[in-house]
Amino acid sequence: MRQNSKLWRGSIQTFVLTILILGSFFSISALGNTQAVFAKERDRQGELLSQKAKEFLEDRNHYQSVETCKSFLILYPGHPKTREVRKILSANYRMTGDILALAENELKLYKEFPNTEEGLESYLISGKAYVRMGREDKAYQIFQDIIKNTYSSKIAQEAELELTQMEILGESKNK
Repeated sequence: MRQNSKLWRGSIQTFVLTILILGSFFSISALGNTQAVFAKERDRQGELLSQKAKEFLEDRNHYQSVETCKSFLILYPGHPKTREVRKILSANYRMTGDILALAENELKLYKEFPNTEEGLESYLISGKAYVRMGREDKAYQIFQDIIKNTYSSKIAQEAELELTQMEILGESKNK
């Protein structure tokens, strides 16, 4: 009778262990599925917010558009629409005449996407914005960096042109 009791306990322990292992397996797969659903929903919410920022820009409600863009950048870092939202933010700054904010935003865009044509173009735009603010020293550094380190001949040519214009304007100021 004692042996049957030990066998019975061993069978119960094996059964309970099997149930725990299977339960863990199903809860892990359910967790992975849940995370995928949350990630998909997060992307969808980010897209809705970026669309809202774009609509505010089109309606010339720049304050709301800027705030929506800033919220997007805080809430959804690394979202596929980040580049587009930064461009919307720059368009708002350009429209409102906030040149410093434009330059800083374009620099951030460049830092996030340094190896893309659009990133290099943003770097050039930030240099131009610094010229408009009268910060020729900063603009000069940016244009020189573009000329020396860029793979895009079009953007390098534009940077050379900007430097030439700065030099011509600088000479005319000194006369």
